[in-house]
Amino acid sequence: MTKGSIGLNAGAVWNLLSDGEHWSFETLKKMTFLSDAELWSAIGWLARENKIEIDTSSSKLIFCPGTNFYF
Repeated sequence: MTKGSIGLNAGAVWNLLSDGEHWSFETLKKMTFLSDAELWSAIGWLARENKIEIDTSSSKLIFCPGTNFYF
C-alpha cells in the first residue's frame, strides 16, 4: 500500500459518503471491494482531513460525511 493508493481509496469511500447517508464498515467494505487494511487506511485519511464523522453510539461503527473547518 502506498500513499497514492490510500488517497485513491479515500476518494472512493468519500464518493459513497458524499450522498449524506450513514454507512457501516461492512457496507463500505462491500461497496468498495477494499480489504480491511485498505478501508481503515482510507477512513483514517478522511478522518485526518475532517471529511468523515464516526458515530460510536451504537454497537457498530457508523460513518458519515464530516464537517470541514476553514480558518
